Amino acid sequence: MSLFSKWFKKEEKEKKEVEENPLPWIEASENPWGVRLLDLRPISQKMLSTSSDPQMATNAVSYGSDDGTSFIGQEPVDKTTIETNITIPIDGYLAPGVLFIPNVMEHKWAIYFHGNNILFIRSWLRKVFVIAQTVQHNNQLIIERVQGKFTEVEEPVFTIAMLKFILISHAINKIVPAPLPADLISSTRAAGMWAFSCYGKMAHIGIFDETFEINATKPLRSHSLLHIAVARGDMKEAEKQLAAGISLNYLAGDGLAPLHWSISNDDGITEQLLLLGADPDVISTEGATPMMNAVQSNKMEQLLLLLKWKANVNARDYRGFTSLHRAAEMGHEDIVKVLLENGADKTIVAEGHTALSLAEMGENKNIIQLLQN
Repeated sequence: MSLFSKWFKKEEKEKKEVEENPLPWIEASENPWGVRLLDLRPISQKMLSTSSDPQMATNAVSYGSDDGTSFIGQEPVDKTTIETNITIPIDGYLAPGVLFIPNVMEHKWAIYFHGNNILFIRSWLRKVFVIAQTVQHNNQLIIERVQGKFTEVEEPVFTIAMLKFILISHAINKIVPAPLPADLISSTRAAGMWAFSCYGKMAHIGIFDETFEINATKPLRSHSLLHIAVARGDMKEAEKQLAAGISLNYLAGDGLAPLHWSISNDDGITEQLLLLGADPDVISTEGATPMMNAVQSNKMEQLLLLLKWKANVNARDYRGFTSLHRAAEMGHEDIVKVLLENGADKTIVAEGHTALSLAEMGENKNIIQLLQN
């Protein structure tokens, strides 16, 4: 019996703990995809995964600081190769690094991007199951070839359907219909258990049509090796990644640049990135600047450093809020003082609020007084 079969058998016994009533359907008129979908949430969002194998349990939550480089060169057990032409939008280019890291046992896959290959790792086994070979062109990641299978028995069209679902639902964090085996359509409970064993809690809704097209509406981004080096405070590795071509202002999967990530460190890496040319006003996908991150994290040292580097104290995010709004709302009195001393405009209105109105909501008398003077 293969490792996957043992793992699936373990999941199968959990059926006994679930009511045997069928899962509900979501009619075509009741969802944005316009097709009949199976509601997987009664299982996928309520069940918990367990394992009698301590190694599997350890493996499942072992990816916290794993950059995926240890999986480079590992080949899938199944050597099936499929030629394909899947396109996924990217923001300029996709840097090597992490696409998805499982952090609970109900996450079934880890996904990395290295050497132009997307590596799909079965989380409980720490084994590469599928490798997608890619090229990048005109803001598109093009998957040209797929090697391996996600399950023991699947046709190529189902492999492609699973690949697109796992990539979009996990790495882009978009809820889309999960492909389900057509032979389980008469037993929705079994289909739900199958989905939970393969996709875990990332499957909310399912479809029995493997040819149904799902598309990414946001660009695929990675937590790049540069970001990971910054998070670790490893400036030597960060410089290595910069030399390899990763931009200092590359936005990670969470929409933040390396300078945003550096704010949580107290080891001088923020200044080192600025010395290397990082934009002190680089904006996230939500329009937030590193100064806003420093304010929210109450990091005075990094705030003063960014002010020294002429960061814009009155920059607004895409909702119109400034660093002063954040400091006032969160009750960071000392930071409010510094921002005002450096030209923060307390009259700026965002979604009907000034910094003063936010301070009043929080009943912070000292900040209210500072903003009224």
